[in-house]
Amino acid sequence: MSNWVWLSRVTLLSFVGTGAFAVLLFSGRGFNQSASTPSDRIPSTVTSPGKIEAVDLSTFPLPTSMTGRDRSMKFAGDSKVPTRPFDLQQSLTSYSPLFAAPTSLGMVAIGVAEGNYRLLVKDGTLYVQQTPFYFGHTDPGNLSWGDVVSNYGPCSDQGRSKGDIALAERICLERALNGLPTQLFDLNAAGIDPNLDLEAVLNTADLYNQASPIHSRYFPKALAIARNGGLKGIEALAWARTASFYLNFNNEMDIEGGSNKATGLIGICARENRPTTEWQCVYDDQMRRVKAITNVLEKYRSLIPQGKTKPN
Repeated sequence: MSNWVWLSRVTLLSFVGTGAFAVLLFSGRGFNQSASTPSDRIPSTVTSPGKIEAVDLSTFPLPTSMTGRDRSMKFAGDSKVPTRPFDLQQSLTSYSPLFAAPTSLGMVAIGVAEGNYRLLVKDGTLYVQQTPFYFGHTDPGNLSWGDVVSNYGPCSDQGRSKGDIALAERICLERALNGLPTQLFDLNAAGIDPNLDLEAVLNTADLYNQASPIHSRYFPKALAIARNGGLKGIEALAWARTASFYLNFNNEMDIEGGSNKATGLIGICARENRPTTEWQCVYDDQMRRVKAITNVLEKYRSLIPQGKTKPN
């Protein structure tokens, strides 16, 4: 199927049913999705925001070709093949520091997308502060199928830490690092050079955190389709994240014949009586997360010319 047909199919999905409420049609509990907006979540306890810490930027050098503002919205994935030979080990060496600590850039990006971190810039330094959700909140995505699960830490830990914040932080970091090799490999296989596309790397990692791994596996392919079809920047990223949720009976990405598996998010829209389609419900959430990640990177990049970060 041509890229134009794929994109046209999505245009149709976004309009069919507009004005009608999203319907709860759950196909299973394959994964969990975080709230479509941070305010949708229910704090487990009344907790004041956490301490303010500087974001750890010293261990992650932004590729020099991506530091300039004029390059911030250009992507290696705009071409059909990577611009240089892919070395997985080299890419892992470059990107693993993104998830070295709770305040490392990659985990901060995920935490901001989750609503568990907020960013502050003061005197040319980037700081991160834990929000009350960091210390526990009920995941509204799980409520869509009747489960009450509390998340802790910077990511969606799905209650694995049982409220131990230090453990939640370790779980988030370990899971992000464990998924990184596959994510880098998949991006390269889709014709997107991860060494030149920090946005794609972080959005793949965030989608892996938010949903079942199958969706972050399909995201690179969807991103290549979006870009080759003419979408750019955050629109391409949000489109691809949304498209990755459409699977057929063989668990293959299929926007035309598949169904939307983001049942947690669709359930949130239905409970809130939002007049929207399934595609738009999920797209709005994915765009919110993409914008959050982009905001983190824009703040990071804005500090580099001032010498406030020290890339190696």
